Amino acid sequence: MKRIFAILVLIIGVQMVSFGQETSKIIVDGKSEIKVLPDEALIRVSLTSKAMKTADATEDLNKKAAAVTKALKQSGVKNYELKADNYFVNVNRVYTKGTSKDSGYVANQTLRVLVKDNTGEDLAKIMEALHTNVDMGFQFEFQLSDKKKKEYQEELLMLAIRDAKSKAELIVNSLELGDIAVHQVIYGEATNSYQPKMYRSESMRVSADIQRTPPTIELDEQILSDQVKVIFTFDK
Repeated sequence: MKRIFAILVLIIGVQMVSFGQETSKIIVDGKSEIKVLPDEALIRVSLTSKAMKTADATEDLNKKAAAVTKALKQSGVKNYELKADNYFVNVNRVYTKGTSKDSGYVANQTLRVLVKDNTGEDLAKIMEALHTNVDMGFQFEFQLSDKKKKEYQEELLMLAIRDAKSKAELIVNSLELGDIAVHQVIYGEATNSYQPKMYRSESMRVSADIQRTPPTIELDEQILSDQVKVIFTFDK
């Protein structure tokens, strides 16, 4: 019985010491925000060809792809990457009044042109060449390169940490709380990633045909943000 009582007293004593030595904390949300411009553009050209035979559909599709490649060379732009994906051939099934009928084959492919340009000049030249030499629709979007994304993420985190520290120091100095120390840092993914803006070729076709000059392309700024939670301790 005395042993049980001694254990209970010991537990209560430890809890009292723990409560008595609990350190006061300040929880601060550090935030950051910067405006960025995209440094590259992605053009997607959708190719489609229909024919009664698979070989004919494929051959025609290859001719269209060759026309795109030729247009890119004629643009005079060197700083781009051309990749082909999503190639497939399906039965061309036509539906009429609730019934279906097979009518040859349809071949599809997507060409992706990555233009590494942060001024819009090279993109305008390529678009003009496509409008002039290729009879097909396409769309494009501005985006951030992986290198720039990493640079911005590091800058945003650094600014968020500085903001948290500045807020904590303001609180401490205003309330005269004495010295503080970092207790814990809580950080997740960036709160706002760059959202590419999509454009279609039709929206620029008229101005390009009338002026007979490369269309003017303006790059839109976008705001990126991040945040970090920092817990500081103080003894006072």
